[in-house]
Amino acid sequence: MLTGSAVKEKRIALFDFDGTLTRKDTFLDFHVKRFGAVSLVAAMFKAALACPLSKLTDRSEVKERFVSRMWKGTLFESYLSCAEDYAEREIDGITMPTAMEVFRKHLELGDTVCIVTASMKDWVEPWASRYGVPVVGTELEVEDGRITGRLKTPNCRGAEKVSRVKAKFDLNGFSKIFAYGNSGGDREMLALADEAVYKWRRAPRL
Repeated sequence: MLTGSAVKEKRIALFDFDGTLTRKDTFLDFHVKRFGAVSLVAAMFKAALACPLSKLTDRSEVKERFVSRMWKGTLFESYLSCAEDYAEREIDGITMPTAMEVFRKHLELGDTVCIVTASMKDWVEPWASRYGVPVVGTELEVEDGRITGRLKTPNCRGAEKVSRVKAKFDLNGFSKIFAYGNSGGDREMLALADEAVYKWRRAPRL
């Protein structure tokens, strides 16, 4: 499905993770694997109930309250061990072949590649590091070695994805921007690109 020869110009490819490179939402899957489906659903329900009605549709607010219920007070090193174990055991089994073909092709062509995800970077980064690919993602706040239950960074979706990418890269230095996504949370990042692919509905011209 891929075409193109060696690329001389400087290009960047921005990949959403959940539902784009993977078949599953890893934020949910990670917590199911760690706590079980019943505990996950209960925590999600309680997190939603605890939100003021005006903020019920704010995913950042709900996510932070959920994280607080599941992880507040936990040693960060203990949490990180769970995240790294999940990356090692689970992620390869839920990646999509088409997505990985494009992902690897960008690397072969010498493009700059970055994963931009709303999930916590702590389980995405160990997987991405095998390919030498940086990750921009949501981060947890840690104080005195323990998770506070708050987010260190805003939830990395929507316009926040664009802000974080621009903070990391000088996009003016690239001759072409590729972006891959699968949801409304990727809309702004896709709009940023010269070549945007949504839900793998077409093959990118590489």
